[in-house]
Amino acid sequence: MSACATTVQGTYPGDRVMWDDILAHAESIQLPARPVAVVAPHHLIDATELAGFWSALAEHQPPVVVVIGPDHYAHGAGLTVGQAVTYQTVYGPLRTDAALARSLDEPRKDDAFLGEHALHVHAPFIRRLLPDAHFVPVMLQWATPRAGLEALAQRLHALLPPDALVVASVDFSHYQPSPWATFHDESSFSTVSGFDLDALFLREVDSPESLFVAMRFAQLRGASTATRLLHTNSQRRRSVLITDSTSHQYFTFTPGPVRPSPSASVVITGDVAPSTGLTLHEGWTWHPTRDSGAPKHEGLKKIRGQEDRFFMGPEATLFNLAPGQQVRRRQNGLEVVYLGVDLSQQGDALPAGDCVVVLAHRGGLDFTEAEERARALLPRANVVVGRGFGAARPIEQVDGRVLALSLGPFLSGVDGAGQVLGATCTKDGLRARVVPVKVTGGVPELDLDRLAGELGLPLGFD
Repeated sequence: MSACATTVQGTYPGDRVMWDDILAHAESIQLPARPVAVVAPHHLIDATELAGFWSALAEHQPPVVVVIGPDHYAHGAGLTVGQAVTYQTVYGPLRTDAALARSLDEPRKDDAFLGEHALHVHAPFIRRLLPDAHFVPVMLQWATPRAGLEALAQRLHALLPPDALVVASVDFSHYQPSPWATFHDESSFSTVSGFDLDALFLREVDSPESLFVAMRFAQLRGASTATRLLHTNSQRRRSVLITDSTSHQYFTFTPGPVRPSPSASVVITGDVAPSTGLTLHEGWTWHPTRDSGAPKHEGLKKIRGQEDRFFMGPEATLFNLAPGQQVRRRQNGLEVVYLGVDLSQQGDALPAGDCVVVLAHRGGLDFTEAEERARALLPRANVVVGRGFGAARPIEQVDGRVLALSLGPFLSGVDGAGQVLGATCTKDGLRARVVPVKVTGGVPELDLDRLAGELGLPLGFD
């Protein structure tokens, strides 16, 4: 290894007692087999989980460790490989393998690694537990072209020894309260388990690029069996409601075939006026610098949240469907049918699908009869959401299916308390989550007071 010119000071670089304590209290984690690639977060609130994960990885003593993470601050060159970088840790310096890094044939911009926590958070674990491993750090910016990601995965496959380890340093859902983050993570879990590399870029992940390279590398080496070992959220270590929690999923990719876990997740809002033009939107994405194509309705400005992540991740967002309107989609391995129904019309049989989601419009019926007809849809539909039933009512789960007779107002010209439903259909059943919203002046936003009360947490500061 060559001498390194750029020195990175990592997290708590001088606190040996703290790092020793983290390692002493490492979670006990058992890997299913020697992994070819893994996913681990870069959020040190998961310190003991990270210590346990790295300890388990160290049992296999990979001779080469390549850590790939997001370029949070866009200081790199799109795709940046650290060629002459040293990470200072309490266990000594962790130096990059300059020769191996240069062989990846990417522009040198070592100073871009200064302060990038996606990489330096792992340095103490690697230096302490894998002191002899050859190490290469890689940063990827948001929206790095797919051709470049594919080329990097191919080069890693060609250059690295058979027992090398590629680590995707990736956090998952951001800036959401924990119940909603967990809902988002269901889509991510299904996509990763099913090795759907295209869909990675539609999920609520801080670096789908890093995930893509690690998973493509694993795929090239015949390691398409994904196992999730841990699923955590920063909320669990806080005493008050965090409205901007971060979720973490720990995966290993080991030799073997894909073991899919098909699911389809949909966000369903309360009443939305047809005049908004909002109906069914699929593949909600955001981009920090360019138009993502997501709906721009002014009334969504608050609910979209920081970085426009509220609706991102699930396969679809259902604002409205007119009676008689039907959309059929193949989503994350399931056949999903979205259907608008006028309850005042005696309808025919509902279409077949793995998951049937119905918006049931009350029409001119009185409340009682409309409710009876909405309930009668349940044996044939997985999710029934009423429209035009007034104030929000609690959702009901009946034999693994969901009836939400009213989610209340959303963009209907009515102010008040409402709800947003997150429904995930799987082969084994349906999971539903609700977050409360309030509509003021026609603009919906999360109702943090109600949410804190429902979770049994105070709203405020530690």
